[in-house]
Amino acid sequence: MRLNHKITFLLLFASTFSYSQNALIVDEATGKPVVDVFIYHENKEDVTYTNEKGIADISTFPKGLIFFQHPSFHQQSIAYLGNDLKVSLKEKIMSFNEVVISANKWEQEEESVSQKIMTVNKKTIQFQNPQTSADLLANTGQVFVQKSQLGGGSPKIRGFAANSVLLVVDGVRMNNAIFRSGNLQNVINIDPNALESSEVIFGPGSVIYGSDALGGVMDFHTIEPKWSSDDITDISANGLARYGTAANERTGHIDVSVAQEKFTFFHSSSYTKFGDLRAGGRRTGDYEGEFERKFYVQRIDGQDQLIRNEDVNVQKFSGYDLFNTISKVKYRLGPDSEVSYGFYFSTTSDIPRYDNLSETLGPNTDSLSAAEWYYGPQKWQMHNLKFSIYESNALFDQARVTLAYQKFEESRNDRDFADDRLRTRSEFVDMYSVSIDFDKDYSRSNLYYGIDFYYNDVKSEGYRRNLETNEITETSSRYPNGGSDFKSFAVYGSYVYQLSDEVTINSGLRFNTIGLNATTTDAQALSTNSAELDLQNSALNGSLGLAINLNTNNKISYNISTGFRSPNVDDVGKVFDVGNSIVVPNPELNPEYSVSNEIAYQRKTDRALFKVVAFHSRLFDAIVDGPFMLDGNSTATIDGETLEVFSKVNAGDAEIYGGSLIVTAEIADNWAFSKMISYTGGKDITNDEPLRHTTPIFGKATLTYQHKKLRSEFYIDYNGERSREDIPSSEIDRKPYLYTASGSPAWYTLNLKSSYQVNEYINVNAGVENILDKHYRPYSSGISAPGRNFIVAVRASI
Repeated sequence: MRLNHKITFLLLFASTFSYSQNALIVDEATGKPVVDVFIYHENKEDVTYTNEKGIADISTFPKGLIFFQHPSFHQQSIAYLGNDLKVSLKEKIMSFNEVVISANKWEQEEESVSQKIMTVNKKTIQFQNPQTSADLLANTGQVFVQKSQLGGGSPKIRGFAANSVLLVVDGVRMNNAIFRSGNLQNVINIDPNALESSEVIFGPGSVIYGSDALGGVMDFHTIEPKWSSDDITDISANGLARYGTAANERTGHIDVSVAQEKFTFFHSSSYTKFGDLRAGGRRTGDYEGEFERKFYVQRIDGQDQLIRNEDVNVQKFSGYDLFNTISKVKYRLGPDSEVSYGFYFSTTSDIPRYDNLSETLGPNTDSLSAAEWYYGPQKWQMHNLKFSIYESNALFDQARVTLAYQKFEESRNDRDFADDRLRTRSEFVDMYSVSIDFDKDYSRSNLYYGIDFYYNDVKSEGYRRNLETNEITETSSRYPNGGSDFKSFAVYGSYVYQLSDEVTINSGLRFNTIGLNATTTDAQALSTNSAELDLQNSALNGSLGLAINLNTNNKISYNISTGFRSPNVDDVGKVFDVGNSIVVPNPELNPEYSVSNEIAYQRKTDRALFKVVAFHSRLFDAIVDGPFMLDGNSTATIDGETLEVFSKVNAGDAEIYGGSLIVTAEIADNWAFSKMISYTGGKDITNDEPLRHTTPIFGKATLTYQHKKLRSEFYIDYNGERSREDIPSSEIDRKPYLYTASGSPAWYTLNLKSSYQVNEYINVNAGVENILDKHYRPYSSGISAPGRNFIVAVRASI
């Protein structure tokens, strides 16, 4: 076991060198070993790679010129005279990933992929230092993230969001049967400090991943320790302490990795405490006088009181706590097989729903509608068991069986002002899944195929508690209170054929069956006054893509694919009220389908990347919120209040269109510039209405300086205007407090971040976000963004 990391490393290096000629490759800035460096002799016949210790055996190489190549570092060459080598590589300011995993669940070279996929690697995650995985996605400048409260973050991808985009963690889908079409915050249950990388597929991913992948797939890969290449146990540990001023954020993180030849272990834990978020104090243009938190509610001596807020920029109440932990073990059964188990757990404290807490009774009053509105602790746990085989045979070269169990717990708690009764609605989901995936490599092609099955068991309950008497009374549950189940079975295949050295064809097909059953004892909760719901759906999806590498630097690609989303329990069995309306179930709801076309051009060199993408999607039987008749009436009386009736309905057809531009270049030895800009538009064709989850123009422009141990970024985040005419009328009517008189105004922020590698073990990260302290809200968000935010973090590793 490694007691002193540095001494043992040197002893290992020395002892290894005593028996053969070796090359040790390290990062010039950190001194840490670089894994998977491709080393080749000028004769192009002798090649090798560095192991997890950054060491490669070069004893078979003849004397001559040796080249060292890695996607994240500048290439270097050294004259080899038969001696041991230690080589320091200079990291590129901008690196371009050449391998993606999410396209077919197995590694695939980026040049053969015909669909836009964005990758965020570990170094980028550590430099950006995001508070949550929602912020990780937003920091890329390519994914739009909405927030209804500080404890949230709902990604929008190509006009889709919530249950129309898919979350995947270590190969297991996270979307469950109660993921709603409204904004979701489940992505915060994924710890960014425990990630090796994250990938985002833009556009339908239903062929590989099934239902819900209409807009795209967010695929998160947690850290996997590499096997030790010898009989010495490798132990490493990392720690992080971070503080941010805007929300008085305090974060602590620790992770430990143990690696042997046949066994690896990884554990990670993170805890974050957020205070109330302070918004920007500089209101200009359409933000003047808007979104001021003038009053909040406090219960004093059994009575709700309006309390004047001392600072209208402090968004009381918005703070919460977040805890994440992961433990993973992996055991090598033989040279060609392994088994692994992962345990994941995440929980929050109560999360105040800030947008509802700030809603007033009218446009010209400071009286607040709600005294309390918060989500109860959002709990998620997953058990993930995998068995992998890497032995070639007639059926496959690689195979993986994944068994997973997930448990979700969440609740909504609300109470009107001056009402003594607190309503609590709780949901519990048990989700079981099995997937079997295969990869078969032929001379010029790859076949990826498999089957998957998942089953959701949903329980829901509701009650009211009198704060003064503690009397408990029943109230309607959010979902059918007799229980619901939701199940899916699918087979899929994807075929990648290299037609020539320049042209690759990607194709795929998937057949899916989905069933839903729900039972309720409350007939009013179902629009048919029936106690049973039974939906059976099936879908056939396909994709066809072409990737043409015109030469070493230029690539054009085209992709057409279909996607689908089958109605889940949230769509067909939900009852909830918002404002002066109530949303009821629609048992006649059908799946929605999409056909998406994407065309892209890319030019990539060792020092620059230019990529432009355009897409168009047609959505059929789109599931949207719309007016609904409940037993022949357009209104319903609930708890003595008359409310307009809405439901999820198939609105007919919709179209979504847009594009993105990425420009990245090293403009000098230590300087780089990058710009990302995206736009998504669309409308409900049947009703001639804008679509809710399309976004205004948004993006990010960054100027980067990097020299040895220092890296600094000055960047601008920007968001275009969304006028009221471009926002669905139902959104404006039901949530007027989210928008200004003009709609959603444009904004930009100036930001600065720096990182300094003190030594091999210590890294300091500091920055200031929203330097000008501007007050702004991303489109559709219910809470204003942070004001000027000073951040400092210290990361230690051994």
